[in-house]
Amino acid sequence: MLKPGGYIELAILDLDWLSMGNRARRAVRSLKVKMQVADPSLVLGSASDAILGAVGRKGFVGLRRAGVGVPVSGVIPNSQLNAQSMQGTDGEELSLADLMKDPTSKSDENITKMVAKVGRWWYTRCYESVVLPNGGQGEEGIFADEKLLEECEKWGASFKLTVAYAMKPSLSSESGRRRGMSV
Repeated sequence: MLKPGGYIELAILDLDWLSMGNRARRAVRSLKVKMQVADPSLVLGSASDAILGAVGRKGFVGLRRAGVGVPVSGVIPNSQLNAQSMQGTDGEELSLADLMKDPTSKSDENITKMVAKVGRWWYTRCYESVVLPNGGQGEEGIFADEKLLEECEKWGASFKLTVAYAMKPSLSSESGRRRGMSV
């Protein structure tokens, strides 16, 4: 329950991508068709536009939004070079915190790889899991195609992530000015 004057924060991942090549465009279109066949009542438009519109209709005020591009691919996930560069000296995969502490020039590239990996997982859980057997736990999704990931790397493809916040209006109409409230 959000108190009047409190803020709601949203992170919304859209189905469509930015800077898609032909292979990626076909993969996303094919996914949309499969989703529509699985559930004809699904609306395949922009999730961020629909959700932020609903937030506005519910009376939230001061809506602010920012679009963020989450990379689809840093490098090909199965490559040996990728696996070696994201491992520490003991062979364990480095965490994001470890990568951020790394002062070398490879740190930005390693962070991009990690963010892309999380973005692909999130996209699969939000959209592909609806139509994939085993809920998307196997290797049968669109990201199993190395040629697709190569194209995404070349084109600089990214997922459309909208980050937004809005304030629930206060119940009192004593002052015309709304104030935020720490909760």
